[in-house]
Amino acid sequence: MQQETLEDLLRRVTRNFSQRISEDEVLRLGADLAAELARAHSESPPRHPEIEPSAIAMASGKPRLDGGTVEGDDAEDLFHLGALLGSLASGGAAQISWRLDGPPPPQVSTVKRRAALAGLAAPRRGDRFRSAAEAKTALLEALAPSAEDSSPWPCFRGSDARSGAGPGRTPEELEPAWEVALGAVVASPVLAAGHLVVPTSDGRLVFVDPGSGRRLHELRLASAVESSPAVGDGRLHVGTDDGDIVGVDAIEGRERYRTKVGRLVRSSPLVMEDRLVAGVVEARNAGQVVGLDPRTGMVWWSRRLAAVFSSPARAGDRVLIGSDDGSLHALDAARGGILWSHALGAKVRATPAVAGGLVLAADFEGRVVAVRVADGTRVWLHELGHTVYSSPCVAGDLCVVGCHEGHVHGLSLETGEPRFEVRTRGPVVASPVAAGERFLVGSTDGDLYLIDRAGGVAQRTRLSGQGIQSSAALNGAGTAFVGSGTGLHALRLRP
Repeated sequence: MQQETLEDLLRRVTRNFSQRISEDEVLRLGADLAAELARAHSESPPRHPEIEPSAIAMASGKPRLDGGTVEGDDAEDLFHLGALLGSLASGGAAQISWRLDGPPPPQVSTVKRRAALAGLAAPRRGDRFRSAAEAKTALLEALAPSAEDSSPWPCFRGSDARSGAGPGRTPEELEPAWEVALGAVVASPVLAAGHLVVPTSDGRLVFVDPGSGRRLHELRLASAVESSPAVGDGRLHVGTDDGDIVGVDAIEGRERYRTKVGRLVRSSPLVMEDRLVAGVVEARNAGQVVGLDPRTGMVWWSRRLAAVFSSPARAGDRVLIGSDDGSLHALDAARGGILWSHALGAKVRATPAVAGGLVLAADFEGRVVAVRVADGTRVWLHELGHTVYSSPCVAGDLCVVGCHEGHVHGLSLETGEPRFEVRTRGPVVASPVAAGERFLVGSTDGDLYLIDRAGGVAQRTRLSGQGIQSSAALNGAGTAFVGSGTGLHALRLRP
């Protein structure tokens, strides 16, 4: 009796190719074939079998890749596997044009599944998996149920308190791990559902594998995006330069809602259980703070202010946010009522940071203040003398903030007295991040600075000649991610 081939099996289960097999079956078959390729490639000498349904034998329900030649190429084998799976996923025959453009995006349900298939038959070799074993792992992971895991860095500044203090170890040095050219990235990346997600200045939301830097998926959102996403309930919520707030499914990578709220949204949304809060910019210096339903994007309340570039911070049931009216405001999260306002004097575009019963804020005249969350009374004020757009970072007894003069300032959290001043070679608009006992901050000079608590520069790492405005995100496992004028960078935090 002649042994059944994959072609025979497909003809039988698809009723002579008139039906498509399910995406689970495509991925399972792909994982089995990748395992067989890994076996063939590990032989001495490596073997390159034919990946054609009529040549693939089936044994006990599993494909087996026997035969082949020693002449061949691992990356080419992966492409052929990807072309086969792409044709099964799309229901059509593989095309020669896939050599240049790749297979059409498969209609599968998650970012991981689309990325696993795309990583096989990518036109550029550098975008494919490095080995058949790596491909097998990715396909098996894509088959596993997607979990809405808790993220170590779900929003701008790492937490709803916006302190900028991250999990993980204190680094002695930074080691570049990978970089991916995405064009300018001003917003800060976040981690969601196992992906690194970063908005680009030309309006895309890009999903990246945090381990390798491989692009997994991208979504066109707007003409430009400089608002950092916020993760909540399996969704990414992000503002756009077209004045929308957009909700994107973090697992599927698909848009779920879009709400027009103004002319410009640079504020990074804040997720608060059943509320989503963000600042809005209107024409002629007008603006507002809005509260939305995070499931539907429906606006529940709005509070008129001057333009609001600042991102909201949370203190219990209160929202703290700056405005171009020169004040820091405390709002009731449920209804948007103003509980108190504290005047600094100049535009407050930096995002406030909450530390216990205090909130730290800074303005365009260089004033840094500590204010009581309870009633808005001032505890201390320190004048830096230079415009501040960088958001304060609070770690231990220090408040660390950058300024437009190119300095990074360390202030006492208790009194506001200066502790240190570090000079860079360009304005510091990025916000410092605390990694253990040290601080990471980028400058528009294109360098990422590693600063200790005494103000010593432990390391300065060149990332981009186009400067850095993005703030770092930390994954809690020893890696920092930061955007630049040329793309996205990953650095290992070496102890």
